[in-house]
Amino acid sequence: MDAYDRALRLLSIREHTEKELRAKLSERECTSDDIDNAIFRLKEEGSLSEKRFAESFIRSRLRKNPEGKSILRMRLKEKGTPFQIADEALSEAWDNEIYLKPLSLYLDSLIRKKGREGARIALLRKGFRENEIREALSLLDSDLSE
Repeated sequence: MDAYDRALRLLSIREHTEKELRAKLSERECTSDDIDNAIFRLKEEGSLSEKRFAESFIRSRLRKNPEGKSILRMRLKEKGTPFQIADEALSEAWDNEIYLKPLSLYLDSLIRKKGREGARIALLRKGFRENEIREALSLLDSDLSE
């Protein structure tokens, strides 16, 4: 199987950054020329997208283990997402408040375990800001009153 086919197979499982694909293809002993050609082709046809990766990664992390914008930015950087793409995806996610519902659900479970103040401190450590925590508390309180 050539580098292109291996990369397509990896991308069929989940989105990847270029950095991740290069590392995985190198591990599978593909030549650097084959990897370069595969990456170029994947980008040209739209199969490899840093933006799509960033959006998918943000949604997934918020669903599984909510973290604030600054921590998500750091994680995207570690994955190899270019700063501008990571920043745009995070800004879009925060502008559309996609973090709010998962944060509210996570906050509810934290409050039951640690109390309100303990939950607030835990969320601050996970990179959330005070205003984001207040919004999540407000959403949680309105859900409980319905």
